[in-house]
Amino acid sequence: MNMYKMLLLTAVFLLGLISSKLNAQSSFPIHVGIKGGSNYSELPVSESLNSEYAFGYFGGVMARFDYKRFYIQNEILYSEKSSKIEKSALSESKNAKWRSIEMPLVIGYKVIDVSALNVRVFAGGVYSYVLDENFSSLNQLKDAYKKFDKFNIGYQVGAGVEVWKFTVDFTYQGGLNNVSKNFNSKPNSFNVGVGYFFL
Repeated sequence: MNMYKMLLLTAVFLLGLISSKLNAQSSFPIHVGIKGGSNYSELPVSESLNSEYAFGYFGGVMARFDYKRFYIQNEILYSEKSSKIEKSALSESKNAKWRSIEMPLVIGYKVIDVSALNVRVFAGGVYSYVLDENFSSLNQLKDAYKKFDKFNIGYQVGAGVEVWKFTVDFTYQGGLNNVSKNFNSKPNSFNVGVGYFFL
């Protein structure tokens, strides 16, 4: 188990302790939980290389503050994304993978809000920091990655359903800035996440 996963497990444990204290001592609408799921991502790289969507995964912790039907939610996620890259339509494709820490922050609205069920829509931004990559299968990408901006800002929109303390979210995430100075490259992904609130 690498250091990043150890940090996430430690954060989940600490948040569990904090949420139990909040639950016992406070009536504020603060919710803390864990979240994980899969992503379907694409990294457009250049006109000479074709890119296609590929599957990856993510996991981490989340916190929400409710105000009537509105809420603010922040997450800290470890994410591994992948995109199929090929030099031409006839060549064998290679998977380019990159791992990052992502911190989405969204504002949401509960369209349906009853005692044990709510249906939500949300939108906001996401900040990410690339930890490492695996582009070595294509030398053109390997050389370009040396000039990648590891700090990236994006946006996301989505909808979700919550039953009791369990949540399911469907999210589209897009990049606002290019990840490399060498070419126009704004990654995007479709995410499906499942979460559980301790509090």
